[in-house]
Amino acid sequence: MSKTTWKYTLREIIIVIIGITIAFSMNKCSDNLKDNNLREEYLINLKSDIEADKIELNKNMTAISKKIAICSEIIPKLNSENGQNMQLMNNIFSILKYENFSPKNITYKTLINSGDLKLIEDFKLKTSIQQHYSNYDELSDVYHRHTSLIKDYLGNYLVNNADYDQIPKGNAPFLDEIKLKNIVRALLTTFGDKLDATKLGIESCDMLIQQIDTSLH
Repeated sequence: MSKTTWKYTLREIIIVIIGITIAFSMNKCSDNLKDNNLREEYLINLKSDIEADKIELNKNMTAISKKIAICSEIIPKLNSENGQNMQLMNNIFSILKYENFSPKNITYKTLINSGDLKLIEDFKLKTSIQQHYSNYDELSDVYHRHTSLIKDYLGNYLVNNADYDQIPKGNAPFLDEIKLKNIVRALLTTFGDKLDATKLGIESCDMLIQQIDTSLH
């Protein structure tokens, strides 16, 4: 009886151990599956955000390129014998409008704030994601500098150095053409910086989209 009881007890212990091991393995598989599904959902949403950003950046690049052409057209006419006309005024006011960029970064912020960035085990992809949004910070700085120049210089000029009573007479209202010319030249430089930064932003979007696609497939 003693020997039989011992064998029975040992068998029960083995059965319990096997059961616990199976349950643990099943839970681990379930957790891994949930993590993989969550990781995939993050990457799909991240890709969607970046594609939307790319669309906005492409629109900005087109608009900035047009304004560079307008600035190049304005500069030779200011402080020249050609004189001012309404087209000149329209061109000046067209470059007064500036392009903003607000990245769709909710998914990225959620990844960071929740600690779920660890779900992306591919070190290269994880680094690329972080670098991409760091590039956005640099892009934002360039956009901010350009916006400040427009507000502080061109905007101030249009308030303090223009005679708008000339408009009903068919004339542009600008008084100090040399000052305006210098402002437009400065703007042309920042438009170039803004265009270069936008191009780099688009390239960053393309590279990260490609990496995400590779990871998803």
